[in-house]
Amino acid sequence: MSFSLEVKEQLLRVNTSKNCCRQAEFLAFLRMCGNVSLAGGGRFGLLATTGSPGVARRYFKLVKELWGLRSEILMRDSQHFNKSRIYTLRIPPQDEVRQVLDLLAKIPDGNPWNAGQDIGRVTTLREVFASECCRRAYLRGAFLGSGFVSDPHRAYHLEIVCQDIYQAHFLLALTAEYQLNLKISERKGRFLVYGKGGEQISDFLNIIGAHGALLELENVRVIKDTSNNVNRIINCDTANTDKAVEAAQRQVKAINRLVEAGRLSGLSKSLQETAAIRLENPELPLAELKELFDKPISKAGLYHRLQKLEKLADELI
Repeated sequence: MSFSLEVKEQLLRVNTSKNCCRQAEFLAFLRMCGNVSLAGGGRFGLLATTGSPGVARRYFKLVKELWGLRSEILMRDSQHFNKSRIYTLRIPPQDEVRQVLDLLAKIPDGNPWNAGQDIGRVTTLREVFASECCRRAYLRGAFLGSGFVSDPHRAYHLEIVCQDIYQAHFLLALTAEYQLNLKISERKGRFLVYGKGGEQISDFLNIIGAHGALLELENVRVIKDTSNNVNRIINCDTANTDKAVEAAQRQVKAINRLVEAGRLSGLSKSLQETAAIRLENPELPLAELKELFDKPISKAGLYHRLQKLEKLADELI
């Protein structure tokens, strides 16, 4: 089972006794993947399609309990190569559907049945969802309807597919209430509200109630961060070792040039001692090399002596 399906399975086990939250969740599901059908006499029906039988069953039960709506679940094979099944929650035309549509009409920016609204009108979020639990429920329903989250072992990516730009802006405003910096992009005529980064996805999973998936994601993040830190340290140590080796080779060559030119014997005793110890120990780093001197010398002092020898060798050219 993919990580995204695991998240949805966990969300299907989230239950609430508050009707306002249950309504908010269903409205989000309907807006992400639902449509309205019009029958004679001005009566409306509803259709919502999902790839999850559990999601279909959840809302089949919910609409009956909340509004007493008659509904059915239709199943068909997908036309895609993976031959997965598609489940359609069909709510035939009946008077009670009007109650659902009246609730949808109260939601600004993103109401697919009133697409002429101003995209920027998102100031009434708290009027639409007075309680925070309802806002969380709405985001949970949106994810159950058309959400996806990648396997954190591979990448950090969250997205919710919206039917139009109005829905996308409404979701963006709603997630901003939780300081989530999600973005919108367009793909094949649909709009994605998406986020990248482990911290943002962790926050989102916490908001919608997928706490098991949140713990799994956090474990992966810890392992990844630890691995990245170890790799950085190793790379840093390797780079420092390479630099030390290159410096030692350069120093040995400089000293040999001074020896060949007969200049070494004319230098101070401290430089002669430094040259002799470096020639005898061409592989040692400065921290170990300084321990071989009879008189104590600092690492910085040894470095300056070797620099002096290199400079004198360069003057021979």
